[in-house]
Amino acid sequence: MASDNLDLEDLLNEDFSSGPSTKTGETPSELVQVYEQDALNVLVADPEDSWGRRLENLLRRWFGEFISVSRVNTVVGLTDRLKQLNIDAIVTEVEWPEKDSSLFVDELMAQPGISEIPVVVFSEMDDEMFRVYAFRSGVMDYFPKTRPDLFQVEFRLRNLFRMQFHNKILYRQIDESLHRYQKNRGLSEEEIKDLRELVQVMKDELDREYQNKTRLEEEKKKIQNVFGLYVDPTIINGVMSGDISLELKGVEQDVSVLFSDIRGYTTMAESMDPQSIVSFLNEYFTSMTEVLLGYEALIDKYIGDAIMAVFGAPIGRPDHRDNAMQAAMEMQSVFELWRGNWEKNYGISPHIGIGIASGPATLGNFGSFQKLSYTAIGDTVNTAARLESVAGPGEVAVNHNLYEGLDPAVRDKFLFEEQPPVTLKGKSVPVRVWKVKEQS
Repeated sequence: MASDNLDLEDLLNEDFSSGPSTKTGETPSELVQVYEQDALNVLVADPEDSWGRRLENLLRRWFGEFISVSRVNTVVGLTDRLKQLNIDAIVTEVEWPEKDSSLFVDELMAQPGISEIPVVVFSEMDDEMFRVYAFRSGVMDYFPKTRPDLFQVEFRLRNLFRMQFHNKILYRQIDESLHRYQKNRGLSEEEIKDLRELVQVMKDELDREYQNKTRLEEEKKKIQNVFGLYVDPTIINGVMSGDISLELKGVEQDVSVLFSDIRGYTTMAESMDPQSIVSFLNEYFTSMTEVLLGYEALIDKYIGDAIMAVFGAPIGRPDHRDNAMQAAMEMQSVFELWRGNWEKNYGISPHIGIGIASGPATLGNFGSFQKLSYTAIGDTVNTAARLESVAGPGEVAVNHNLYEGLDPAVRDKFLFEEQPPVTLKGKSVPVRVWKVKEQS
């Protein structure tokens, strides 16, 4: 994939006008005879001739005889070509010296018949908000010119062009069938015209259905990208798939709950300026979150300098204890790797303590109709919070339920030392606690 990204400049001087230099990617059974009138008419529009030539070369290399490529380098040329030719697809830049990008998209998508032509943007402009605007305006796909993932570009264009190509063949075959039917049955030109109009109506309905489906998928991706900054991706995907209900009800489920906390954070923060505090916490949360997500954790919340994560939620899984245990130990290792940087950059030498408890918890949406929070509550959550306070700097403390339920292969990775039973705040019966270390 990386090699494709690097060879884009080399394509400037390649000539694929005589046909494809590589296979199209179709299996022999999928290949059909390509008539000249069946080749897709692809219009490449870019103000820079060099880029237009690059895109043309890429398309010829990927699709060969299945497409016919024409190029324009002005907005006027683009609109004129749309009127003159039966264009099947457009690959265009949106940054033009003579036209504002938003206005260009608006005017292009307002062209007669454009709803039947897939528009793909290949642009210098890699702005997320403009992408959203383009998609909402009807653009089918959007790729950046800066180090594009050519494997992905080819894959997505192949799917798009395949549909257009098959449709074009289908309509030609329908037209030929109608003429044969007319010849054999003696239909009038008016009757043939009526049949063609019926086919066109059916085509328009299918096109609208496909475009609606595509736009819904794009909207879903945008929602996931935007809200993923604020809500755990597991929750977003769970809601999208229907695995998590937005109703105000809970379910009891066996989970492992992890709490981590920076020891002596308040004292350290007093010696740091606000910008350094924010920078340090973001580095800390980012590094720890990457570890947790790698072990299928649900990031429940950040509380000051503390993290709460749940394993085995929202979808239950039998290995949640193994994941929680390994995540905690890796968090300590990663945190230790960062300590040198933090001491150098911020003049602090922090440590974290981690507590994990496994057992039943109530999972659900808690709050009001105005604001809901998907979380876990119950004795297991409280026990995990108490164990975090029992763990010393650089330590991990777990309850007996987790220890007993570990896969032997995971348990053998670490050294478990049982502590004297601990009476945790809010519990009348002492709890069996284990502290965990790496095997020496």
